[in-house]
Amino acid sequence: MKETSQSSNNNQFFEEDKEDGFDIKKIIGLIVYHWPFFLISFDEAPFKINIKYLVDSVQKENYKVNVVNNNKIHIVNSDEAIDTVVAYDQPLRLPQFALTFLPTSKPVDKNGYVVAISSQDEEVETLQKNFTADLSDKQATIIDLTLKYSNSKKGEAIMNKLMALYLKSDLEDKVKIADSTLAFIDVRLKLVSKALSGVENNLESFKKQKQLVDVTEQSKALIESASDYDKQLATQDIQLSIIKDLENYLNDPKNKKIIPSSLAIPDEGFTNAVQKYNDLLLERDRLTLSYNDTNPVVKNTDLQLDNFRANLLKSIAAYKAGLAISRDALKSKNNTFTGMIQSAPSTERIFLDYTREQNVKEQLYLFLLQKKEETAITKTSTLSDSRIIDPAKSEYLPPKGPKIIAFAIFLFAGFFIPIGYYFARDILKTKIVSKEDIEKITNIPIVGDISHNADGKNLVVENNSRSIISEQFRALRTNLQYLLDLNKNNVIMVTSSMSGEGKTFITVNLSSAIALSGKKVVVLELDLRKPKLSQNLGANSQNGFSNYLVSGSLKDLDDIIQPVFFSENCFLISSGPIPPNPSELLLNDRLGVIIEELKKRFDYVIIDSAPVGLISDALMIEKFVDISLYVVRQNYTFKNQLHIPKDMHNSGKLKKVYFVVNDIMKNKTSYGYGYGYGYGYGYGYGNYNTDTKKVGFFGRLFKGR
Repeated sequence: MKETSQSSNNNQFFEEDKEDGFDIKKIIGLIVYHWPFFLISFDEAPFKINIKYLVDSVQKENYKVNVVNNNKIHIVNSDEAIDTVVAYDQPLRLPQFALTFLPTSKPVDKNGYVVAISSQDEEVETLQKNFTADLSDKQATIIDLTLKYSNSKKGEAIMNKLMALYLKSDLEDKVKIADSTLAFIDVRLKLVSKALSGVENNLESFKKQKQLVDVTEQSKALIESASDYDKQLATQDIQLSIIKDLENYLNDPKNKKIIPSSLAIPDEGFTNAVQKYNDLLLERDRLTLSYNDTNPVVKNTDLQLDNFRANLLKSIAAYKAGLAISRDALKSKNNTFTGMIQSAPSTERIFLDYTREQNVKEQLYLFLLQKKEETAITKTSTLSDSRIIDPAKSEYLPPKGPKIIAFAIFLFAGFFIPIGYYFARDILKTKIVSKEDIEKITNIPIVGDISHNADGKNLVVENNSRSIISEQFRALRTNLQYLLDLNKNNVIMVTSSMSGEGKTFITVNLSSAIALSGKKVVVLELDLRKPKLSQNLGANSQNGFSNYLVSGSLKDLDDIIQPVFFSENCFLISSGPIPPNPSELLLNDRLGVIIEELKKRFDYVIIDSAPVGLISDALMIEKFVDISLYVVRQNYTFKNQLHIPKDMHNSGKLKKVYFVVNDIMKNKTSYGYGYGYGYGYGYGYGNYNTDTKKVGFFGRLFKGR
């Protein structure tokens, strides 16, 4: 495959620079390669492509392209239902972008090409991940740049351009500093020049007014003695003037201009701090090209600038205080000479004041002119601090890792990753999946397994039903015969840990299975808080258990016993209206009387109680029952909820309790759902997943769990 890459602006990344500096997003949005030979090359396509993105988030697309008659392009993409011919220089609008093909002098390959277009951000991120910059030594000043790229020639071009733009950006930063310094000096020169002209005009007027030509020899001697202190004082005034200007310059937080480093305090530490402050300003300018002012990166840079500004102001204040002390000392000595001059004529003293002020302004003006020339020379002769030692060069052969290490890594991964996966899966499973999950936590027996109800019907056990799930309920009915005393009428309570585990579903179909055997069954709905049984059966819930205990109008059980539609041997006592005090209602002594009366009339009394894991209603009923069925649901009941029946069973709160596993999902490793499923208590339970077989961890691993 011959491959060549172009930017979104007709390969301009490799041909020209933009004045805004280096922008890595100009790299690669489009790839062209030969089809189907895949002979890698660079920039050898017979056409260039201008691309204009029409959407923000571009999805990668491939287009088969053939050059037709050397002046037209045939482009095909089956995913977007595109099959069209377009001429050179004619825009082609596609769902995500618009393409314009431009001819080149490269030869045409009859086998055609594939144009792969992806988002610039995606390609830039890929390049950044494969780009590294390392120091060859901790004390070295040379940086080794490495780019892993499939196309060696194009990788070299990218690296060379990257280094060239880096050097250009460095030079631009230095020019910005020089320009800022020159602008500052020009402003100060105008102010000082104006002040100096004013002093000279005043001195000239004073001489004309007093007709002064020369001073006395005594005045000359005093002036010469005081000149040294005047020069020192003038120097101090110059420094204070510059310091005050810099302080005013920094006191404005909105001022984001670079501090002229050549006018800073003549202290190396302060000069370095000013340089770092200027570098941060330049870095902020670069960041604002890609981010707005509210971006966390820009805000972080602003915070660093504020800290640097505060530290610089503290240094300036300390230095200014020192200058003030030194200036006061000079003034004190100068006042001594001034006192000696007091005997001189007032005219000479005024002349001396004018001369001193003129000298100060003149020296400041000459100082600024000197710095302006120095800065102009520096700007003209600016060189980058960095230079390219070696141009980018690809390796002759792709790098190869040691074969032994690679083999060891693959061997390790192939052996330990599957083992780690199964260990992690067992550890992270929080819900019941297999019989082993139950047996590891509690020794309460499993009396029945009910598979997933794919039909979604509430009643699956009917007179002529022969489905797998109906046979499972018949197996549960058979297993209960080994647990109950068949010589008396029995009471069975159905409960669970929480809502949604299928407690009501188990109650309805177990009642139907027992009724089909010829036994008379009554279902007592005692889930008084959230009754669902009577609703699922479409029964009347206005007159029920709560009415019978509270209302005086219902005095006979026959008033609340109602037949159900699916069996003549099965009856229902609904919960009735939801009472405000369900727990107190179940503590009523009449509950035991009702259950005893029902045992006289029916062979089985099946109680649908509230979930025992949430409230204690079921524990109030437990003393009246012969056996408790605790419903758990595969992939629904949490393993830690099995501790609830375990603790209650160990403490004697649930004496005769057995598990019924509901909603078992059948898969390729499941078995045993035909006739004869689960006959005989003590074997045949829990065959809802081959994980329950004691084959050990590696047995499960190699059988494929």
